[in-house]
Amino acid sequence: MRALDMRMPKRRRRLAGVGVLGALVIGLGWFLAPSASGAAGLPTESDAGPSGEATLVAVSCASARWCVAVGYSGLDTLIESWNGSGWTVSPSPDRGATSSLGGVACVSTRWCLAVGSYKDRAGVSRALVEIWNGSSWSIGASPGLRAGAVSLSGVSCVSARLCAAVGGAGTGSLMESWNGSTWTAVATQTPSGRGNLNGVSCSSPGSCVAVGNDGGRTLVASWNGTRWSTVPSPTPGRWGGLAGVSCPSARSCLAVGNYSTGTGSGSSTPPGTLVESYNGTTWSVVPDPTPPVALLFAVSCLSASFCQAVGEYPDTSGSFRALIQHWNGHAWSVEPNPSPPVAYLYGVSCVSARLCQAVGEFAPSTSGARSYRALIESWNGRAWST
Repeated sequence: MRALDMRMPKRRRRLAGVGVLGALVIGLGWFLAPSASGAAGLPTESDAGPSGEATLVAVSCASARWCVAVGYSGLDTLIESWNGSGWTVSPSPDRGATSSLGGVACVSTRWCLAVGSYKDRAGVSRALVEIWNGSSWSIGASPGLRAGAVSLSGVSCVSARLCAAVGGAGTGSLMESWNGSTWTAVATQTPSGRGNLNGVSCSSPGSCVAVGNDGGRTLVASWNGTRWSTVPSPTPGRWGGLAGVSCPSARSCLAVGNYSTGTGSGSSTPPGTLVESYNGTTWSVVPDPTPPVALLFAVSCLSASFCQAVGEYPDTSGSFRALIQHWNGHAWSVEPNPSPPVAYLYGVSCVSARLCQAVGEFAPSTSGARSYRALIESWNGRAWST
């Protein structure tokens, strides 16, 4: 997308392949690898995965004793599961030369669905679907898609027989529905025709909301049980996009992302966080207290008065720190969290006001070539910890 610059470090580009960052990075030169100082406080509940390097992109909790986080380790998919007391790596299948997972939805301990992408023999990105049956992960049926590069970046399931997945196909947005056995492509038209959808949330079989960006503007699409349609959403500044959405009900949604008042050039104004809410009728911008330069990637809402959003921001030394914000129904507040000096959070899931899980990556070393590892932070109702 011409309005959004994608000049970022190699590792950030890998995440862009599953739709997490590529469509949302609006700040330009500032997003290049930051300098860092100080000693890293290493998380105690993280797993580097089998290859040493790892990133967790999304997480879904079905109960206090069952959460699943997905991402990639090296060139392969990475899946970790929470049993109420600790995280373990689950064997996961791969396709092609490289495989990544960018979204996951769990309806119970016996059924989860994860989506992402893989590179085929020709190096073209294809949709990847994996399903958990209560004992193991397997490759699931892939959506019937248009020709060209395809990636899935988000998924939401009301049951094992009803899911919605979103992403991008070529230069356009992609929506797919799952009926328990097959995928169906759902046609949608975006204003510019260059849209990409990053996240989706379904509160019932007849109500889903997907968010992303379209030609440098925010993009929101809604499902009424019969069809998808784009709906108006504000874009402050000159460029903006939405990365994640959570809808506790059909009349209450919160979406997060970022925007910029810059021109789109390398010296463009760095991005600030963007939060938008839906009241059952219209979308509107919600003020939030983040630092002047920051990104939000995901949000999880239990109700209209309890949400947790995650992302990143650069501190005074130029190092990126994990960012967590809490919504109480009236205002946002920044939550203290044990972020290492170099850390990013990309996904969050709350099963109750006393249990949330946030996932991302961190760098054990703040100097030289960085080897990123999976980062998991947990909320116990009082504080965040690793």
